[in-house]
Amino acid sequence: MLTLMRKEIAMATYYIGADVHSNNTELAIEQRGKIVARYSVPTTIPAISTVLSSLQGKKILAMEEGPMAGWLFRNLNEKVDKFVVSEPRRNKLITCEGDKDDRIDSGKLAVLLRGNFLKAVHHTSDDHRAHLKHWINLYHDRVRDAVRDINKIRACCRMHGVRIPRKVVRNHVHRH
Repeated sequence: MLTLMRKEIAMATYYIGADVHSNNTELAIEQRGKIVARYSVPTTIPAISTVLSSLQGKKILAMEEGPMAGWLFRNLNEKVDKFVVSEPRRNKLITCEGDKDDRIDSGKLAVLLRGNFLKAVHHTSDDHRAHLKHWINLYHDRVRDAVRDINKIRACCRMHGVRIPRKVVRNHVHRH
């Protein structure tokens, strides 16, 4: 009986919600339905790793998608049993419910993680794939910018009664 209790304590599962900002990260650690610890640490790999290393047992970490999500995923993924980067627009409990600050948001994120209510966003551990993803996103941004510019030109022409057919935009032969 005593060895069974020791295994249960040793195999504790920690659900860690991280509210990440450029300067600091708020960590809320939830276990068995209660927030058992909170940390406010600098947003650096060593600082967050220190907190994660202090926990004995299964560690599941969640954070919302943001500019630093890929970097943190690639550097902290090996330090936890599971790392979930979630889609922030799908977290209604955080965005719409009650008070909102970093401390509260990290706790709510840990609760959503425990209940398996987070929609994960795919991230890769491979630096080369992350770099490729960055260039693909830049390409998509450029395409959106070009479409927006063309629509502005067409709208400006319509304000003066000039209608520009689509083929003019697509094929330079028709632009005369």
